[in-house]
Amino acid sequence: MWQDIVISIASIIFVYATIPQIIYGFKIKKGLISVQFSLLNILAMTGLVVVYVSFGLVFSTVINILITLLWFILLIQRLKYGAIEQK
Repeated sequence: MWQDIVISIASIIFVYATIPQIIYGFKIKKGLISVQFSLLNILAMTGLVVVYVSFGLVFSTVINILITLLWFILLIQRLKYGAIEQK
């Protein structure tokens, strides 16, 4: 299905955009994303995974599970390292 390919390509772009954020958070040992933002993205991505599974979009499902895990890592960073200090 062409829809699966298009959604997968867009999702890969989101993965590509999220990975540097995670690496930077590990380097500076700070949680840069708020808990609320992380949780809402995890919820939204989980909802999309359910929809993609129901449509049988295999590639989109796999990539969006990866995105959900990346957002979970950002949430863990925030909970472990805390917020970045405001100056």
